[in-house]
Amino acid sequence: MKKILIIAGGILAKDYLERVFKIKNVVHDYTVISYDDKCIPQYLENEPNFTVHKFDPTSMEKLRSVANLKEFENCIIILDNELDSKITYKNIRIIEPELELYLIDVWGFAKKYEGDSHLKIVDILSISTSRLIGFLPDSPVYADNIGLGKGEIMEVKVPISSSFAYKKVGMFLQSKYKIPMIYRHNEYIVTKYDTTILPNDSLLLVGEPSVLRNVFSAIKQEKGQFPSPFGINLYLILDLKHMKVDKFNKIIRNAKFLNDTFSNLKLYIRVINPTISTMLDEVKKLNEDEHFEVFIDYINSEPSIMKEDIQKHKVGMVLAQNSFFEAHKEKFYHLKVPVLTLGRGDIKDLKKSVIIVSSKNTTQESSVVFDVSGQLGLDVYLYYFDQSVKGNKEIVKYYENLSNLFKRDLHVVDNDMQNPISVLEKESEFIQFLPFDEKILKRKITSSFSKDLDELYYKLEDNYQLFVPSFYEI
Repeated sequence: MKKILIIAGGILAKDYLERVFKIKNVVHDYTVISYDDKCIPQYLENEPNFTVHKFDPTSMEKLRSVANLKEFENCIIILDNELDSKITYKNIRIIEPELELYLIDVWGFAKKYEGDSHLKIVDILSISTSRLIGFLPDSPVYADNIGLGKGEIMEVKVPISSSFAYKKVGMFLQSKYKIPMIYRHNEYIVTKYDTTILPNDSLLLVGEPSVLRNVFSAIKQEKGQFPSPFGINLYLILDLKHMKVDKFNKIIRNAKFLNDTFSNLKLYIRVINPTISTMLDEVKKLNEDEHFEVFIDYINSEPSIMKEDIQKHKVGMVLAQNSFFEAHKEKFYHLKVPVLTLGRGDIKDLKKSVIIVSSKNTTQESSVVFDVSGQLGLDVYLYYFDQSVKGNKEIVKYYENLSNLFKRDLHVVDNDMQNPISVLEKESEFIQFLPFDEKILKRKITSSFSKDLDELYYKLEDNYQLFVPSFYEI
């Protein structure tokens, strides 16, 4: 988890901190320094990934005493006083000359620091006037106001250890995305086939949003980010009235394992219909661990409370027993977060990840497949059944390209003589990834006549299944 330093003061800083808190894929540790109590939202001080210090950031000695600035990935300075901004910038540069700085400038003074290769100036006046110019008839619209705003344009900084470093742009030519420009030392380079990518370059990526997210992960070469971008925590709802002890022990055991394995901050557990039992005593003990938070609910007896919990606690994945999921899958669908249903055995014993390419399959959940598989240490198996279906070959090619980006093994099983569901019904120890769309809501009796293999998911329900909603619905 990366450490970010934010030096804040004024109404702009307050709005920024509120937005940072609301972002679902906030997975960093934030240290906030401010002399202005009004700009710090009160709830930030209780958040596990926010540390707040209240003092004047122009004091060099106090800055030194807070933390070793070398530990921070970058620092963002948002102050509403010109002199304070100047002094704070100079002090940080004395303490740590190479710390990546982002400086908000509404006065125009920062231009004289443009020689600082580790400084990015956010010129508020220039951005605002550029947007206003864009409203004039026949005027060009610049990069800050281009596109649909769905993530089809992205800027990514290349880490020193990235697999993209020292490679030619031509090595990454794909139909789904392009690298048209590189920013290096405050200059731009229009790329050619043989343009070399260097560490600390910022790449301008243009393409399909879902593809760009995959490329971003590949460039950063970080440990998996899931459950981001859906959220930063895991969630489990337990109905003790309708749960047997062996089922309880299994779901708690696997929830603990996933909480230790995935890149989440905390596991939230909501207990409904609590009964006096060893199960209740066991789940209460989890509150002693800071990575768990348990709510014993004596009022709500139905899982409708889930939606409120998901939004409040930035949940990125829900765990559920298969029977509970089937009984309430429409409620789960409207949560718009991935849902993992438990199968036979324990998740730590799984051998592979499975995707079944059907006639209407998409690549929407592809980045989640490789992210989760990487965190669980599983190879990916793509079952490619009907070779006559238009578009299936492109899907296979897409997954092959993605496996190269993520450096994960991909096994393509393209036996068109055997339905993959019939094959997998005889197997166990795998996790199946499925798009969580309206097809999943259909009744089993209706789906049993379908040729869409996703609708037949229930035939493999004895195995682990991860239902992944569309990114665009987050």
